[in-house]
Amino acid sequence: MASPTLPRLVLAAAAVLFAVFGLLFAVAPHQTAALVDIELPTNTATIDFIATYGGFEIGFAIFLFTCLRRPERVRLGLLASGWAVAGFAVARGIGMVVIGGPKPVLFGALAFEVVCATLAFVAAARANPLSRS
Repeated sequence: MASPTLPRLVLAAAAVLFAVFGLLFAVAPHQTAALVDIELPTNTATIDFIATYGGFEIGFAIFLFTCLRRPERVRLGLLASGWAVAGFAVARGIGMVVIGGPKPVLFGALAFEVVCATLAFVAAARANPLSRS
């Protein structure tokens, strides 16, 4: 029997994490960009960073919170979160192998992404079968 607790908990955590990261990128763009050696030398670069890294993550968090409100949308939110984070992980991993020389922070980010994507997919598999379309 599927339990609604794990899927909802994982989806809530994903929504909160996307919101927190989005807000951090939006309110402290220079500090967060510097963690991965991204320079923001102009106002245009800073605004684009805020929109791309902050705006997308905040918007995606709102989508995940919206999915969390309806039991039949929990699985959709988990799959969206899982595939989004898996996309980050795959692209990051390929870049690390092909380009080489990443700083340790990228290994931590990759590990975090793999764990988050895995949790999202496991929780989606355990979501209420009635919520599957």
